[in-house]
Amino acid sequence: MSRGSAARRLLHGALAALVVSTAALGAAAAAVSFYGLKFPDQLDGAQIGETHDFESTDPGLGYGVRYHKPGWTVDIYIYDLGHNAIPSDLNSKLVKAQLAQAQGDIFKLEQRGTYSQVKRIGSHTLKDHAGHARFLCEDFSYVDSALGKVDSFLCLTSWHAKFLKFRLTTAHAPDTASDAKRFMKAWLPVLWPESQTH
Repeated sequence: MSRGSAARRLLHGALAALVVSTAALGAAAAAVSFYGLKFPDQLDGAQIGETHDFESTDPGLGYGVRYHKPGWTVDIYIYDLGHNAIPSDLNSKLVKAQLAQAQGDIFKLEQRGTYSQVKRIGSHTLKDHAGHARFLCEDFSYVDSALGKVDSFLCLTSWHAKFLKFRLTTAHAPDTASDAKRFMKAWLPVLWPESQTH
């Protein structure tokens, strides 16, 4: 084999490896999707990160997706707790009960010593541009044993017969509620594009 031929084969091998690597990266960066919900790679300055499969070991608990945003911890959970269909009405008993349970989970962490000084400081319903109620949200402050004093925001909705729960947490600071609300509003056209006006 000539030196030129060997060089061409080495170059071809390198290019083939590059193509394979690129394909692998593309697969790794492929859109994350659970129960038909495609989670955006980026949204309001947040970058999608780790996912967790709770469903395979605990049926009904679904899946978790973490987003990385400077200064924030953002976790999203999609699940059904074994219910065949979660009502779309946020005032339904099932949705209200799940919101109460999610609130209770935060106070349980206080009882375990993970959090202290837990305070529920506000609640609101987030509506879309068409005036439809889309998220039930609760605002908390507490001291995290690892992070210090934090502001934390819980939002819950029903989407395509599943619960969709958001937990956003950041260091205590002025106007964190506005930042959290902006992030939640960024999800409206993702979840309900038909209700958005331009």
